[in-house]
Amino acid sequence: MRIALYTHPALFEPALSLADALADSAEVHLLLEVHPEKWSVANFEGVRSDLPAGLVAADAVLAPSYPPAVRRMWRKAASFHLVVHSKRQGRNLNPLRTTLDVLRWIRDKHLDVLHIDDVDISPRLALGLAVAGAPCPVLIGCHDPDPHSGERHWRRKHATRVLAFSRADAVLVHHEGGRSALRRRHPRLRGRVHTVRLGTYDFLRHLARPPDPAADAAGPDHGPVVLLFGRLTPYKGIEELFRAAPLVARAVPGVRFVIAGKPVAGYLPPRAPRLEGSGQVETRYGYVASTAIAALFRQAEVAVCPYTDASQSGVVLTAFAFGCPVVATSVGGMAEYVEDGVTGLLVPPNDHHALAAALIRCLREPGLVARLREGVAAVAASDLSWKRAGSELLSVYAVVARGRAAGRHRGRSGDPGQR
Repeated sequence: MRIALYTHPALFEPALSLADALADSAEVHLLLEVHPEKWSVANFEGVRSDLPAGLVAADAVLAPSYPPAVRRMWRKAASFHLVVHSKRQGRNLNPLRTTLDVLRWIRDKHLDVLHIDDVDISPRLALGLAVAGAPCPVLIGCHDPDPHSGERHWRRKHATRVLAFSRADAVLVHHEGGRSALRRRHPRLRGRVHTVRLGTYDFLRHLARPPDPAADAAGPDHGPVVLLFGRLTPYKGIEELFRAAPLVARAVPGVRFVIAGKPVAGYLPPRAPRLEGSGQVETRYGYVASTAIAALFRQAEVAVCPYTDASQSGVVLTAFAFGCPVVATSVGGMAEYVEDGVTGLLVPPNDHHALAAALIRCLREPGLVARLREGVAAVAASDLSWKRAGSELLSVYAVVARGRAAGRHRGRSGDPGQR
């Protein structure tokens, strides 16, 4: 099987983990679309911005920014290129030139499948597919079939998907509920919808600073740490956590809530509550470097995802990568990733009393967190491993490739009068 995996900086960690797993059984060509003016997105932290437009060999550009373990992951691929768009938007510059060149490059390789890892953040690629056609069978990933509360630019994303889906042979979602959500949003979707769950973001362990027991410990003056981590948006449920925090502090003396992440443009997080006794709410509102993520999860007794809506969650998969159990709301596909009583606890959304009770249970019930950590370790090695995800995706690729071949055969053998 020969595959092109086209991804973006916002999805760098799962895409690289997937490419690493696929390369054990397939020929993988990894394509990472970057923009010269946006070199720090999610956990992608490049250092060069003076690149020419077009396909650029990625290894020499990214190697100085990543440790050997990460470089070994992308070097398993048959090729790894950055797709760089020009900064200039002059009258004589075709803004689709790079995209069309990339699609031509893929077509010339005669690949079995082009897997596009969520097209909605690449309008150029969607337009290029519409203009030039698909270079080979196309599978398009869709991480969030429904918009999150407060999400900006959703109409543009939806329009981009509609355009790209018209050229797709199939679509991929990452939780079962995503199937119905996708069909509801795109009733004219002609391709088959496949489901493959993601794996834990263990890629991030390779970026961690060496453990510092003194710095990672909660310290004698603090009790257990509850961590809310990630990009801060209205749907993340910070308001519910801040309503629950005083209830938890009354039951768990010295509890410390750490809120770490950068608020999205236009979102102002609520004022943190004052807690009784020695309880604390510590807010770290800003970009968290990938090298600092491990320390946050090493300190945490439990991570919390009190989301009001969601698909799946990269935060859950990040927590699991560091062995940290999660208290989450049962929205979207969260219950397909957090198994209640095994890898974390699930509560209803918008119920701060239930959220507080679950956190108190984690922090006070003897042996519970230890058992949940054992569950996290077990699922990370099996159901949420990239080996499993890669194996399932290879089966999906085979179905997609066979479907295109069968369509060509029917076209050749059918009655010309019926074409």
